Amino acid sequence: MPALRVRALPISTDAYGRVQAGWLMNQIDLAGSLVAERESCGPVALVAVNAFQFSLPILLGDVVNLYVEKLRVGQKSITLKITVSSERMSGETVFITEVIVTFVAVDLQGKSRLLGETSAGIP
Repeated sequence: MPALRVRALPISTDAYGRVQAGWLMNQIDLAGSLVAERESCGPVALVAVNAFQFSLPILLGDVVNLYVEKLRVGQKSITLKITVSSERMSGETVFITEVIVTFVAVDLQGKSRLLGETSAGIP
């Protein structure tokens, strides 16, 4: 099941109807943080992203699916693999990209903390 599903709207595309990379990076951050925040029991910060390549463009109207897999859970960080596919309006599903990201658990001051450790003031 995808961690996040979102439709590519005109605001996310260039003049030629193709989604801009920055929009997709934002979706990757959102999908990854949903999983990392749950695992860490609080806020996280994205600290690393490996290089990723687009196999195909995401087009206006596509439904973008982001699947998140935990690769490594450390004391303060979690490394995830995020796979992105796109459902075309025709019904076809295509692979877009795969990226490895690392999140670090942080406290209210932005300092790293142990996973699962709660900070005062964080629900």
